[in-house]
Amino acid sequence: MKRAILNMSKRTKSLVFGGAYAVLVLAAVFPPLYFSASGNGTLILGAPVAMWYWIADFAALVVMMFALYWVETVRGEIECEPATVPAGGE
Repeated sequence: MKRAILNMSKRTKSLVFGGAYAVLVLAAVFPPLYFSASGNGTLILGAPVAMWYWIADFAALVVMMFALYWVETVRGEIECEPATVPAGGE
């Protein structure tokens, strides 16, 4: 798996994660999906389906962002240790 991530081009990474992000954001702001869920009066664990729609969309966005962070860490595009600032300021 890590080998495939390392061999992935930057453009492919951007297309995969950018496409996933765009789909999830579109699901959050596209009114017909929300209105179809909000008209449903069914309760799941005491909350209406429309609320679970927003929670599921948010959870998917968080998972996608963590996946992007992991991929960029594997590729070495993110430093794991914080940068140190000299004592003199700049």
